[in-house]
Amino acid sequence: MPDQIMPDQPALKQPKGLYSLANLKRLAYLLDDRFKIPFTRYRLGWDFIIGLIPVAGDILTAILSLHILVAARKYDVSGGVMWRMLSNILIDMVVGAVPIVGDLLDASWKANAMNVKLLVKSIEKQQDMFITGAEQAEGS
Repeated sequence: MPDQIMPDQPALKQPKGLYSLANLKRLAYLLDDRFKIPFTRYRLGWDFIIGLIPVAGDILTAILSLHILVAARKYDVSGGVMWRMLSNILIDMVVGAVPIVGDLLDASWKANAMNVKLLVKSIEKQQDMFITGAEQAEGS
């Protein structure tokens, strides 16, 4: 019976489509690491390139980054993790808005990759708690 979900326990949410983990990881890759700088180990994404447009570029990339935050809500991620994700996005936007120096710092601040890692870690924690709860219910 370990493969069955107990009827009194809800299943973990696994959003599909735009909010699937595979699509969120792809979005983070495109925004943060899409392009390799030749002869270096550094990578840049569309976040850096679009962010070169003063103010509007940083606002646009922040809006794109919010997609990962919305997905976190759909995965029932805790409020504390979501606040951390939002702070990563805001730091990315504010620092990136500073001409030249901000753009260089923005290239190294991979907010989307950090947020996907936070999301995955939170989902894994939920799954561990779910499995532990199911095992305890089974043992009763």
